[in-house]
This record gives sequence, C-alpha cells and structure tokens, in this order.
Amino acid sequence: MITVKWETAAGESGETQLSGDDKWTFGRTGGAEEPTVGIDHPLISRSAVVIRDAGPGPVVFRGQRDNGVKVAVISLIGSTAWLEEGTAHNLSAEENRVQVVLDDEVLVTADVDFDDRGSVVERQQAE
Repeated sequence: MITVKWETAAGESGETQLSGDDKWTFGRTGGAEEPTVGIDHPLISRSAVVIRDAGPGPVVFRGQRDNGVKVAVISLIGSTAWLEEGTAHNLSAEENRVQVVLDDEVLVTADVDFDDRGSVVERQQAE
C-alpha cells in the first residue's frame, strides 16, 4: 500500500491510498480524466505529475511541459533532484517528497509513504 499525503499552496490537503493500478495525479482541470489534485492554471499540464506503483516502490512521472514549471524530488536530508519533461524517477524511503514549483512558489507538495517490498525479482524469488 502506498500513501500519498498532499498539500497545495492554497492550503488544501488530503491523503490518498494507492494499490494495484491506482495512481495519484496533479494537473490542470478540464480534461477527459480529472486529476486527483487539480489546478486551474494555463501553464500547468493536464498530467503534470503522476505517482503510481512500480515494483519495489512508487515512481513519479513528470508529464509537465517546461513552461517555467519545475518538478522536484526531495530527499529527507534536503537534496533535490529536478526532473526533466517526460522522465520518471523511482521514489525511495530517503527520496519521498515531490514538489511542483512555478516562479519560486510551491504549487503542491506530495509526501509518499510505503513499505519497502524489495524488487520484483526479489519478491518472485521469495514466493
């Protein structure tokens, strides 16, 4: 089970449990598939950030076009990995915070908690 706790710049917050093919999304509202957390802003893509399960832990995908918007994965010690458009990053117990930033304003922060389950191969070998 993966838990995503999120908070927006406007002070809205929530918590979502993910399992199986579930995903947590942040993006512009008004598309065919509404995001988990939406924003009405022309510079934000419809699928700006997607978090889903992917083996040993969750993965974050940046679908956000550049448009001056940054997507960061932040570690517990404060180091930051900036994601390029169209790339994915495996989250870990040490790197479990995702932020979407526009003009130095954090639009949304998502903290991701999950149990370390080992790789897919490790889980298959344990069966």
